[in-house]
Amino acid sequence: MNVEYRFVSIPELESNPIYQAMDFENILSTGLDLYKTSIVQNPYYQKNNPVVCLAITDERIVGRYMLFYTRLRLGTDVSLVRTGGGIVVSEKYRGQGIGLSLIRTVLNSEFYFGALYTRAAYNIVRKTEAMLEIPQYVRFTYHGLKKVLNLPILIKTYLLKRRTYIERLSKVPDWVNQMIKSEQSKYMEDHDVNWLQWALDNNATPNVSDYQSFYAVYNKKGMPIGFFMTKTRTIVQDGHSHKKVNLVEWASSDISLLDEADINILAFSTLDSSIEKFWTISNSAETGNKLKRYFFNRKGWFAISVNSDEKFPDIGNKDLWRIRYGCANTALVE
Repeated sequence: MNVEYRFVSIPELESNPIYQAMDFENILSTGLDLYKTSIVQNPYYQKNNPVVCLAITDERIVGRYMLFYTRLRLGTDVSLVRTGGGIVVSEKYRGQGIGLSLIRTVLNSEFYFGALYTRAAYNIVRKTEAMLEIPQYVRFTYHGLKKVLNLPILIKTYLLKRRTYIERLSKVPDWVNQMIKSEQSKYMEDHDVNWLQWALDNNATPNVSDYQSFYAVYNKKGMPIGFFMTKTRTIVQDGHSHKKVNLVEWASSDISLLDEADINILAFSTLDSSIEKFWTISNSAETGNKLKRYFFNRKGWFAISVNSDEKFPDIGNKDLWRIRYGCANTALVE
């Protein structure tokens, strides 16, 4: 079977009706329905950028991989790099290596930064890419008799709010730029005000109830000392649904006064009673130990891929990275 892998931009999709004609199973259209608005609104979008890699055989679209761009700080360089997700292969053509070839085509086309891999995709990507595996934690919102387990986090929240207050904002303030840029990690995704506003206003999920939230943290004198962003998602699985929240982004002007665990606790305090789980990641063992005191449970790994690069031989060292859950495409999706 001869399969062609083709990178296509939005102008090409709109000007050439052949793509719609080949989309018998709505593989392309469902991807565009979820991602198009978010991709076009992305601060790094240019109209000739490919937004999808298509797998085509027998004049039929049988697979797709949605694409957009992000900005990475690599040492002293800042570069636009490709990212994405939303891989789909037609059920009729599965088991024939099309998903594998889609992934390899995208990874080999230009510098790529990715996350949220399925187990199968992870096993493919780890063979050629540097993988950053970050510990993941989950905190349940306890009810009934288990509410006693909330006591430590409630006390800590009370103490934090004696010296800080938080405010939910619809517009990301300009001061967050300096707060993020002051961090000295060798490698990081460059999340400036424009990216944060885009991540706040857009998503690529099928649930209209999904949303993001941005919170500023101030001291009692009204000076900004940190911020965090969360995303709320409705997860439907095996006929059941629940709501979860992830800590997507955060920063602090002074870690000695407001550290990573503090940010997580303040973020947890914003949850309403409909939320069942709060998810976060941290590469800091110290933060992990603090979170466990408040009944955050260690739960697997969050895996991120980045191209191995001769110019940056230590790019696979996760201790040299500023990592947030909202990397690559994860702020947009489930």
